[in-house]
Amino acid sequence: MLLLPFRTPARFYIYSAWSNRIHETSQNFFSRFSTSRPGRERISTAQQAGLLPAEKPTVEIYGPEFTENEILGLKTNGPDMLVLSISEKCNFRCKYCYYSDSYRDSRPHSAKMMSEETAKKSITWYLGFKRDEFRIGFYGGEPLLNAGLIRNAVKYAESVGTIPPVFALTTNGALLTPKICDFLAEKRFETFVSLDGPAHIHDRYRKERNGAPTFEKVMKNLRLFRTNHPAYFEKFVNFNVTTAPPDPLPAISTFIEDNPELFRGKIPKLSPVKLSPDNPHPFFTRDNIANRIDYSPVWNSFLNSCTKGNIPGAFERSVCEAAIARIHKRHMKVMERFVTTGGQCVPGKRCFVDAEGIFHMCERINGCFPVGSVEKGYNFERIASYLEQYSSLLGERCNECWALRLCRKCIPMLTEGKKLEESALGAFCERQKKTLERNLVRYCETREKQDNCFDWIV
Repeated sequence: MLLLPFRTPARFYIYSAWSNRIHETSQNFFSRFSTSRPGRERISTAQQAGLLPAEKPTVEIYGPEFTENEILGLKTNGPDMLVLSISEKCNFRCKYCYYSDSYRDSRPHSAKMMSEETAKKSITWYLGFKRDEFRIGFYGGEPLLNAGLIRNAVKYAESVGTIPPVFALTTNGALLTPKICDFLAEKRFETFVSLDGPAHIHDRYRKERNGAPTFEKVMKNLRLFRTNHPAYFEKFVNFNVTTAPPDPLPAISTFIEDNPELFRGKIPKLSPVKLSPDNPHPFFTRDNIANRIDYSPVWNSFLNSCTKGNIPGAFERSVCEAAIARIHKRHMKVMERFVTTGGQCVPGKRCFVDAEGIFHMCERINGCFPVGSVEKGYNFERIASYLEQYSSLLGERCNECWALRLCRKCIPMLTEGKKLEESALGAFCERQKKTLERNLVRYCETREKQDNCFDWIV
């Protein structure tokens, strides 16, 4: 059913996926949508109240016409970003790492390094598209283990392109020598450094290959980086924070507040380790309180700041802002015929090139869903096939779901081996709906206290 009745402690609401609107209602009317009532009766009541149309809307998830147009755009404009996996080596052995060989379908670390020929061919292919902006990222493993290739690739891209590309780097921070930092600052790299919090949090899982802690080394490099390039550091350097149990949130929040010279003006990118029962990582599958992260204090702080007319702190925003923005900035229009991506970009929009020159739809997908190669470019038949599989899998489940216009999912979340699996989708859907309902309650309850409390979000 395309409706979700929900309530706050004070008021009653119905969210309609048809219009993407939240309607406040009376308790009496709200009771007419109890699950104890027949489904047809609830639908009839909603139609009479204008919450649903007389005829069920047509919902297409990557329908044929939409898919064709998206692929045409890919043929003309290429990817929004080219990500080069220039090294599968890594000097760290983080216990939660996607490449730790602890997750189903993920590759382990290896000695593979991208060749200069592969990097140049990838860049030549990318810069041949018609675009207003080109973005080239360097990824690993640890990409700075192949720093020479980064320098040569940047020099090559600047020499052959008519538009200077924007460069990006994701690094663990241990190899940020003064010379490398000078280069990053000179080329205005968007640099993302993995830093999980203070030493006792960061060093739990982020260790060197020999088991040695890494926090002090990374912090020393960051402080020198900022000292030598303060303006660049403030504008272009940000942080990836992975949250894993036991609950690290209070310590991370305090750490950010206590180090304004590093974090001022930045919203770190937060990546929680999956803690669901179907999570394949053996280190985090024990179902006990030590493996739970309590986000509620962070949410309370975020919402209280908004109620008071203040912009929340950086850590609170990294946890909560995107979820609230999805609701607050939603497009409110009735859908007679609704075509949706379901959250999946057209595969290849972010083109991840592995060390051997194979194209993948992103860094997080296993190796069973290639989208092309440096030798042949995109394989558009494969891309269309993946979207057809995705559309077929979502099928009626999404057509009938109230979360249709708020939910975000993608192929990498739903794969097991070479297939997109119904079981993976089912588990994801249940988690997503619980999270979205909880956030709708938070959103409405906070606006009851101060109606314009989220208008600062852009």
